Amino acid sequence: MVNLDVSLDVIKKVSTGTAVLQVIGLLLAVFRFWFRYRIQRLWWEDAWAFAAFLFAISYLTGSWLYVHYGKPIATVGSWMSTFAFNPVIWLVRHSTILSVARIIYPSVTLRRMVLGIGSGFFLLFITFMAAKLWFYCHDLSWMNDTLFYGNPLLPLSTKLVIFELTIDFLADAILIALPIKFLWSVKLPTRQRRMILLIFASGIMVTLGAICHTTCQLLGLHSIVILAMDVEVALSSIMCNLLVFVTSLYRYGRSGSLSPSTDSEEDDDYTTPVRPRQTSQLLTTIEVGNLEYSLENGTSTWSDGCTSDATSGISGTRSSSEE
Repeated sequence: MVNLDVSLDVIKKVSTGTAVLQVIGLLLAVFRFWFRYRIQRLWWEDAWAFAAFLFAISYLTGSWLYVHYGKPIATVGSWMSTFAFNPVIWLVRHSTILSVARIIYPSVTLRRMVLGIGSGFFLLFITFMAAKLWFYCHDLSWMNDTLFYGNPLLPLSTKLVIFELTIDFLADAILIALPIKFLWSVKLPTRQRRMILLIFASGIMVTLGAICHTTCQLLGLHSIVILAMDVEVALSSIMCNLLVFVTSLYRYGRSGSLSPSTDSEEDDDYTTPVRPRQTSQLLTTIEVGNLEYSLENGTSTWSDGCTSDATSGISGTRSSSEE
């Protein structure tokens, strides 16, 4: 254990600062839902983000009650913040992985990969939450201790901390590696590349917050763990919704309005997938004896390299002289 002498007044001041960051993340979430609804682009990633938004409100309320009030209000705040923290982080990860699927044109392979990763995330989250619930509920005597300036506190066991760090690192590594894969292996329009880079940056920021939080737990910095959790939730909320905020600014800068345009080309939130353009058109091929010709945009092309003009109403037959 490492003892760090931090006064309660300092913790309350820092907690107020982290609360401001969390409020910024919540405001960005509100703007996200309004903007996506306004341009009619609500999707599954927004549903996960909305769930994370609700848990973030619960966490902010609980952490504030825990730090700024005493028992029994602090006990209620402890339960709220403890079991709202992880859902925020993992719901943001689910929203982020679907953001990648939204930006890249959804092929069958991509859909399977995203569903597989999302299912894996869900299993890891449920497993950890079940272990955490048992750890806190199998013996409730910890609610009578006064480890945190007279308020109850139960630090996670070393095994649970290591398990949490492992799954956090694994999930964040996937969220960082997936955008890199698309940047290197898929030719994307400029705007999609920008969004992928922003997702990549958000994954790194959330990973740094998770490492800081877990390090404080392993070192026994109990008074700092709570603040580290606040920062991690704030970073997750901000980075989750910053993507939509940035794209809305880009849209406003180009069109001068956040309202949907009547032009289908401009009615875009700059995160929707762009269908790959066909490099060749479908050809109608008719075999005549040992020769064949193709119809493309009103021009008939013979297989021996000779071309002749044809009208759009040409039929699939040729005169006997042409044969």
